[in-house]
Amino acid sequence: MVNEKNMNQLRKDLSVMARKCQDIFSRAILLIHKSEEAEIARIRELDHGIDEYEVQIDALCQEILIKEAYAREFRYVIAALKTVSDLERIGDQSKTIAKWTPRLDSAVHVAMDSLVEKTREALNLAVEALLENRIDAANRVMELEFQVDAIEDQIIESTDNIAEAFIAKALERIGDLATNIAENVIYALKAEDVRHGGWHA
Repeated sequence: MVNEKNMNQLRKDLSVMARKCQDIFSRAILLIHKSEEAEIARIRELDHGIDEYEVQIDALCQEILIKEAYAREFRYVIAALKTVSDLERIGDQSKTIAKWTPRLDSAVHVAMDSLVEKTREALNLAVEALLENRIDAANRVMELEFQVDAIEDQIIESTDNIAEAFIAKALERIGDLATNIAENVIYALKAEDVRHGGWHA
């Protein structure tokens, strides 16, 4: 029988880490229109905290798997192990966004705000899917992936500002990572592997 204390701790830690990723992302995208060195430094600190959560959750997942290998929550723990890596990389990509903002032109690409909003929606829905076991939210993330990719392509093909290109790429990567989280949720809840084109609306 699974140790409910460990599972509850895992859910709690995942929730905290996911919220930290939403926070660092929100802080990073604000810098696109007004870059501030102090906030960039703060984002570096927040990313370090996310890294620490990744290590902590990995250790807890391994403890559960080693001691409770036959638990019915096995799929959830496997999904959690994958998800903490995705969350950590969202922190890294948010830090990348912040790092490049001082080199942006005063007027950013017309499609940048749209890319930010679609990426924010995908991330928030992925966190909802993760924390509330919502398949509908996971499916919506999968749909948004194509929109995020299309807008990123549009910016990359038309900008001559390297900072803008790197920020667009980081936003697209966050969209991809949100998709990974959605795929993990679908696996945990439905035992379906929808990676690499296996998802259908």
